[in-house]
Amino acid sequence: MSNIRIDADLLIVGDGEIIKNGSVVIENSTIKYAGESEHAPSAGQNLQVPAITPGFWDCHAHYFGLTKFDYEERFLDPLVKIMRCAWDTEQTLRAGVTSVREVGGFGINLKNSITEGTIIGPRIYAAGSMISMTAGHGDAHSLPSEVFDYFAQRHRVTNPIADGVAEVTKLVRTHIRAGAEIIKFAASGGVMSEIDPPLTQQYSAEEQRAIMDEAARADLAVAAHCYGPRGMKVALEAGVKTIEHGTYIDEDLCDLMIEKDAILVPTVYTYKGLFGTPEAKENTPEYGYRKGQLILKTHTKMLSMAINRGVKIAMGTDIIITGPYHPIYQYGDNLRELQYFVDAGMSPLQAISAGTMMGPQTLGKRGPQSGLLREGFDADLVIFNENPLDDISKLNDRSNIQNVIKQGKPLEPF
Repeated sequence: MSNIRIDADLLIVGDGEIIKNGSVVIENSTIKYAGESEHAPSAGQNLQVPAITPGFWDCHAHYFGLTKFDYEERFLDPLVKIMRCAWDTEQTLRAGVTSVREVGGFGINLKNSITEGTIIGPRIYAAGSMISMTAGHGDAHSLPSEVFDYFAQRHRVTNPIADGVAEVTKLVRTHIRAGAEIIKFAASGGVMSEIDPPLTQQYSAEEQRAIMDEAARADLAVAAHCYGPRGMKVALEAGVKTIEHGTYIDEDLCDLMIEKDAILVPTVYTYKGLFGTPEAKENTPEYGYRKGQLILKTHTKMLSMAINRGVKIAMGTDIIITGPYHPIYQYGDNLRELQYFVDAGMSPLQAISAGTMMGPQTLGKRGPQSGLLREGFDADLVIFNENPLDDISKLNDRSNIQNVIKQGKPLEPF
């Protein structure tokens, strides 16, 4: 498809603007025109549709290929797990998510396969592995260190563990060499790791600054996994672009995020889907379930506060499980996150902006021209049968998605 004009009853631009009786004209992989239909240039093919949004961004995803949380799964052949992820990437794209920031997993490998057309999926901007200190969120605490070293070398870009300024600097360079387009590190403890409380700070200020400095030399943005306020404050002062999760953020930290022009990626979907269902206890390790229940109680209140304070927010799901193995926690359900944003106080239009326009901003200087229906931007868009502004849940209704276009190419033929 080299040249097509799509006329719509409603264009949702992505930045808060809506255009009734609007048109998008696509030329190859770029938007040539987006605006009122009466001014739109003609094209080789014309379509009439009800509503168009930009393609959505999932800014916190993991393509791990795990069907459940246990050690047996983690030791499976990585080739098996990568192949499993082909289901996830296709379902992600069919859900209207045309771009993914993959912050730990097989994203670099999958990106290459998607680019060459071997498998179907969104554009992927991958981190490789999350950088973690010894005994931190990225470590496997119950395994002997030599076993974990073997597992890490076999399954990821590199061993994700580094301690001290010299080691974290080297590890950032190793990730860049492997093709990472975003750097992620653990600034606090986590939920799905055994011995580290989520509130504790991880990495010293010096180590965090070293990570930031090395990434900045390559114009890479840095994402900080962080729940607790101590780690969050140090990470923000070091200059991170995004705070991932942010459960225990307070009003002062909201103000600091605004001052630093940082973005919150709250990943409500995981806490609701992984820890907020009747099946949660049997589907997660005891330590994960216990910590997850504490997070679940606080997380939505935090999000409402961040929205009210005016913090920039981008959509991310933190989906970890592969395939259709969990009742409500799976790829293809990504846009449910925007329903949670509305529940926490956003308008539907604000939620759509969080899922579109904000996505490229999480990549800092390397962010592409994407996430908006604007001239010169990537031709990534979603065509809906019904206006999602009338009911935000329609975003996540697959029967409501008429087609998804990525880089000018429709997923389904017109």
